[in-house]
Amino acid sequence: MSWKKGDLLVIAAVLAAALLLLGMRALPAAAEERVLQIELNGERIQEIALKENDVQTITIPLSKGNAIVEIENGRARMLPMSRELCPQGICSHVGWAENSGDIIVCLPNRLVLTVVGGSVEDVLDGVTQ
Repeated sequence: MSWKKGDLLVIAAVLAAALLLLGMRALPAAAEERVLQIELNGERIQEIALKENDVQTITIPLSKGNAIVEIENGRARMLPMSRELCPQGICSHVGWAENSGDIIVCLPNRLVLTVVGGSVEDVLDGVTQ
């Protein structure tokens, strides 16, 4: 059996990807800290560390009222708003955002909550459904 250039390139690419994933698992524990980023009208207005056993509510002033974000045990959610402020209320029906990459969007108010950071296990899914 003779090796061709294409075979060697594929093997090298697979090995590089495996080493990259292995290296990501070995990142320091500081990379596991998750943060909730709050953006209003395209500008980041606040960042809050999502810590276990932490309970707080954050009031975000909007043009027609206030939005309230509840943070509890390392996760966040948008509490229901009046129909005048958020007509369909989709953002409050999303539920809890807790894993890296989870996003809650209130489109009428241009409010975006994003969870960033966390461990590799939060981002990579071993099961495809």
